[in-house]
Amino acid sequence: MTQNFRNYMDILDELYILDENKQPIKPESLEQWSDWRKNENNVQVALDTFSWGRVSTIFLGKDYSNFPNQEPQLFETMVFGGEYSGKFWRYSTWEQAVAGHQEVCMIAI
Repeated sequence: MTQNFRNYMDILDELYILDENKQPIKPESLEQWSDWRKNENNVQVALDTFSWGRVSTIFLGKDYSNFPNQEPQLFETMVFGGEYSGKFWRYSTWEQAVAGHQEVCMIAI
């Protein structure tokens, strides 16, 4: 039981939702995180469609940073189709994600 609780807390520690100002905050529970993510508007940052495919930027809701002292990597832009298909970029903040999305759209055109 203690091990399961510890695992639950470890998982919860990696999860985030966004507040009303698009700032990442920790959810109070796994249920809150799951319910919050069900609303597509909470997750989608930007989406652009082109003749060759699309560029999508989302809030991941989980920290994908690779190193302990690295800022949380919570947002991701991914290209679907075209020359850059499958390439992705990650960001820590909403503002970085929006700017990164626009940059990737310009590169991928």
